[in-house]
Amino acid sequence: MENISINNENIDFYKKLVAQFISYKQAQGYKYKSNEESLNRFIKFLAGFGLTECRISKNLVEAYSCKRPEETPKNHANRVSDLKQFTMYLNEIGYEAYIPTVSKFSKHLSSFVPYIFTHNEILRIFKAVDRLKPNSRYNSAIVYPVLIRMLYGCGLRISEALDLKVGDVDLVNGILTIKKSKFDKDRLIPMSESLHSVCQKLYNQIHKNSIENDYFFKNKNGRRRSKNTVAQRFREILWESGIPYNGKGKGPRLHDVRHVFCCHSLKELSDKGIDLYCALPVLSTYIGHSSIKATEKYIRLTEEVYPDIIKQMNTTSYVYPEVYKVEAY
Repeated sequence: MENISINNENIDFYKKLVAQFISYKQAQGYKYKSNEESLNRFIKFLAGFGLTECRISKNLVEAYSCKRPEETPKNHANRVSDLKQFTMYLNEIGYEAYIPTVSKFSKHLSSFVPYIFTHNEILRIFKAVDRLKPNSRYNSAIVYPVLIRMLYGCGLRISEALDLKVGDVDLVNGILTIKKSKFDKDRLIPMSESLHSVCQKLYNQIHKNSIENDYFFKNKNGRRRSKNTVAQRFREILWESGIPYNGKGKGPRLHDVRHVFCCHSLKELSDKGIDLYCALPVLSTYIGHSSIKATEKYIRLTEEVYPDIIKQMNTTSYVYPEVYKVEAY
């Protein structure tokens, strides 16, 4: 192994190793986007120590791996898992690094319960987002009314919506193409007529000179919108809607809109007398889950809101997703 002196000034050596590791993982088909951010935070942690040799000691790893006060069990497990993969790689290429032990995180032990918006609250959110004032630097007042409606009308993850390109939004047939999403899956999402209409309106407003590879919800400068920025703006919209935000880790969260899509779709089906044992695989595919079991756990979180619906379901139940109608603006 090459003998290299490491200190705060040349910590770039470890940054290069992280970049090398990310490229190695991506070449194997993994996305490794958030993982890179996590490992770069570890490098910043190392920068606080006067390292004199190219090795990562047990003390350093254990100090970094300690659970932080405000950190959820899931985030803690993911952070340590990222470090474990990196240190295993370092050992494989000849560098000495202590490999941490990752405690198993069980979703069953999670105390988080999503916030399920009522239909009235969704309408208030739509009205609040429609009242956003135009800004000379940003096009939020044009984009957010459509973005929030798409999250509610299709049950998308926020990253899936922000990754959409103009070429992924078929305004002739009213179909979204979700590419390389979670679990590296592609899928087609049919839109309701009302959502199709507001997407067409957005296209006419900001995409007259766009090409297929431009982001559909682009910033005024053409770049991809930040997920964190959208989440922050969503909290402001909640405030304007009269819906209190209870703080980090407590919600309501932007991702809860995805839960609401599933929950409101179930309620719609139940009201129409549709058999809930018929099509859970379709819903699982529609929202991009890796398994029917994962979708069932997702739906069961709505038990306190719609107990009568949950009583109709068991471990083999099936649900067909309603492409929920959104209020036009």
